[in-house]
Amino acid sequence: METESKQMTDNQHDLFADDHAAIGELFDNLDNIPDGELAEAWSSVLTISHYLGGRAIYLPRGDRLKEALRDYAIYDEFDGKNVQQLSERYGLCVPQIYAIIRKQRKLIRSRHQPELPY
Repeated sequence: METESKQMTDNQHDLFADDHAAIGELFDNLDNIPDGELAEAWSSVLTISHYLGGRAIYLPRGDRLKEALRDYAIYDEFDGKNVQQLSERYGLCVPQIYAIIRKQRKLIRSRHQPELPY
């Protein structure tokens, strides 16, 4: 039983090793953040705390959030004739741009017009 417990602890340590390294790096660099940026960050934290404090919320990882914001920006900038320009600006191929637009349309439609049950 002790061996299983030790093995599980070792596996858990391996599972979170990258997170611990990233958090350690963050704390090591806190002193290097310019005062203006730090004040702005604290203001943002206080605002989030004011509106969402005490609630369980989900924030996607940074790369997922950036991708979602990029996709929304692509949809917002799309005018029906600028697919090639969007492709070049965002470094994506034309079919990817069309797929993003399709996905964004579906998301927006589902917010405003729920599907009817069959």
